Amino acid sequence: MKILTLNINSVRAHAECMLDTIKELNPDVILIQELKCEDQVFPHIFFEHLGYNIKTYGQKSWNGVAIMSKYSVEDVSRGLPGTEDHGARMIEAVIDGRIRIINVYMPSGEAEDSPKFKIKLDWMNHFTKYIAPLLNSEEPVILGGDFNVAILDRDVWNVDQYKGSSISAPAARKIMNEWLDAGWVDTYRHFHPDKNDAWTWIGYRGGSIEKNRGLRLDYFLVNHAARPLLKHSDISIVPRTTDKPTDHLGVILELK
Repeated sequence: MKILTLNINSVRAHAECMLDTIKELNPDVILIQELKCEDQVFPHIFFEHLGYNIKTYGQKSWNGVAIMSKYSVEDVSRGLPGTEDHGARMIEAVIDGRIRIINVYMPSGEAEDSPKFKIKLDWMNHFTKYIAPLLNSEEPVILGGDFNVAILDRDVWNVDQYKGSSISAPAARKIMNEWLDAGWVDTYRHFHPDKNDAWTWIGYRGGSIEKNRGLRLDYFLVNHAARPLLKHSDISIVPRTTDKPTDHLGVILELK
């Protein structure tokens, strides 16, 4: 099973980017973030003929997440309890009756001195409580999506430029590191422990892609039961280099 997570930065504006990415990578399951549309206007017709079952949790103009799968999609739930006021940011489902996947688009938080940073930490703390019992579940669980946190300095192309930013804020990093310390596995680092410049976001401005200036904000984390299923994890530049690209790269997880 090949799973792709991708922040599409508006699924309607970048539908062709999605189609090009699917053609190139042929994922079985896709986690999409930042739909920027309500459920009723999600462009199902673009993807259903490719064999995907689609479940969405949309919101007008902002946020929004979806799961697309060539396997069955069951036991679907939308939203993270306790964060209803923070937008459409999480969708969860069981894929093929055997793997539970949680797709998240965490708040950006802007800057440490912004009121939105408290919202970010509040969301992350609720998520911490939600996933705690899943770590030791006998059911394989995969957390994927745009976490809006660069865990380490090497996940930021220029540390000084991002001082004060919520994506590298110590408080946000501390929460994610607590997940990893507890036993959640960062699948990309599992297979590429020493890789630098492992960007999953590269902005549109200033020739960033030519200058290789980016951030690592998108992840797959797995629980103990899913760890034996890991085959490979990597980053694909395809979505960032199409004719009308999103500003994120795709992260791929392959299971045995």
